[in-house]
Amino acid sequence: MDNCIDTNGAPRKRWTEGRPFFWELGWLDIFRQIGRAISARWDVPGFGGLAQIVDLRKRVTASGGGGDGGGDGLAAAARKEVVSLDPSPGEFGELLRDAAGVATRYWSNFENRRAFTRPPEAVVKRIQSEPLPLGPTPVAEVLEAIEEDVVPYPNGAGHRRWWGFVSSPAHPAGIAAELISTTLNNYVHGTSQIAVDVELKVLEWLAELIGMPAGSSGLLVSGGSAANLVALGAARQRKIPDVRKRGVSALERPLAVYASNQIHSCIGRALEILGLGTDALRLIAVDDEFRIDIDELQRTIRTDLERGIEPLAIIGSAGTVNTGAVDDLEALADIAREVDAWFHVDGAYGGFAGALPELAERYRGIERADSVAADAHKWLYVPVEAAAVIVRDLATLEAAFSTQADYLRLEESSYLRGRAWLADRGIQLSRSFRALKVWAVIKAIGLEGYRELWRNDIAVAREVTRLAREHPRLEVLAESDLSIFAIRYLPQNGAADEFNKKLLDRIHKDGRSLVTSAVLKGKYGLRGCVVNFRSTLEDARVFVDSVIELGTRLESEDAEWKLATYR
Repeated sequence: MDNCIDTNGAPRKRWTEGRPFFWELGWLDIFRQIGRAISARWDVPGFGGLAQIVDLRKRVTASGGGGDGGGDGLAAAARKEVVSLDPSPGEFGELLRDAAGVATRYWSNFENRRAFTRPPEAVVKRIQSEPLPLGPTPVAEVLEAIEEDVVPYPNGAGHRRWWGFVSSPAHPAGIAAELISTTLNNYVHGTSQIAVDVELKVLEWLAELIGMPAGSSGLLVSGGSAANLVALGAARQRKIPDVRKRGVSALERPLAVYASNQIHSCIGRALEILGLGTDALRLIAVDDEFRIDIDELQRTIRTDLERGIEPLAIIGSAGTVNTGAVDDLEALADIAREVDAWFHVDGAYGGFAGALPELAERYRGIERADSVAADAHKWLYVPVEAAAVIVRDLATLEAAFSTQADYLRLEESSYLRGRAWLADRGIQLSRSFRALKVWAVIKAIGLEGYRELWRNDIAVAREVTRLAREHPRLEVLAESDLSIFAIRYLPQNGAADEFNKKLLDRIHKDGRSLVTSAVLKGKYGLRGCVVNFRSTLEDARVFVDSVIELGTRLESEDAEWKLATYR
């Protein structure tokens, strides 16, 4: 079905119809254009046209120069044949064209692929039993192995009904930008390279999308786990200024961090890494909408203060992983100010959705956060890995992580000195050029494009919920502020939790859709998160119909098994 509706129920055409460039051009054409750009950088007049792919070629170096003839092994080896890793510019273009062919064949077959296919044991054994290569393999053979043994068995994100975890398809502009950034191979720790300027601009855009005040900035990182870790590292730095020298022994009083019991598991892991331990994490009960219970939070903080425990941070959720709930961020900001705690918002999934006018009120208060974690590789449709930590106070962030070794220090007048030393804002010194793909996708879609796509994702999730509510054998476990649904099948006999665990495995094996699980108010159910620009309302119907079909079949098989067992 090519029509979708917005959250008010009005029908509209799919956003993809007639809009973005990648539906107008074939995939191979896109990669040819990339190849021309890269070939031009290599001073090649045209792209491709060669019939063969690059094979590594040996070149003989000139002998002569230095040494005593008998000399050490390294000097002797330097005069022997060496392997050149550089293809000619034309061969490089040809390699890109063949790699583009692999990507295009995968891309063009989305409609016919299963949502998930587990690799056969024979393929796994072939990969696991391969010894370390002692010599070069022709690149043509490497590509063939990739297409045969790797490409057919992805995790499935990109399928129109891949709604597991929080995984989006990769926008083609991001895929193309990733190829170019890999070719450039920027080492984005700092200096006056253009990659730093692109990242600073991307951080400015992301802060604006989130609603943070002007001047907020931060760092691009791998994902929400890293973003939350970096943010809490800054919180620890503000509370314990000499923690980097003395460690947690510098603590004068025990510290506590407060979040709802729906918070992502990476928060506990971050506290472990920071030396605070999970005993410092207070998991607060939630209300009927799975938002943090403000009264319970205040009672817990009062009890801790009476026991001499000091609040370090209060964490609000802007889209919980189970239900997409958005906490009362305004109330959390008030409480954090009252107790002098760092206010952090985990918006890895839903942090950008406040840019939807109809959701702006629900996000009120996020602009008061000290830090926000938000993943571009979720609801911005950027290829993984791409996430951000945005902070109000860069000085605190840099105080938490800045390290300037002598071999990195640049004089004020240095030609290499740039606008920012990004490595001082987080844990990585070796950093890839993540910003280019984020920059490319944001430019390719634009704010209004995002709003339309987000509305469609929300509409699809709500359609699943609506259809489930109308069927007597399905139960809705939660409503969502965003684009998550949580339902379960109600068998006529037996425990519903155990039945739905078996049903989930059937859904995965069936391949028409992929969802994951959630336990909500003690009930095990099927949970999906729609962050997928390919999904339509028809996909919601296909999914619900498949749940009913597979659930009915499973019930029948269980009944037959029990009958045979008790005969």
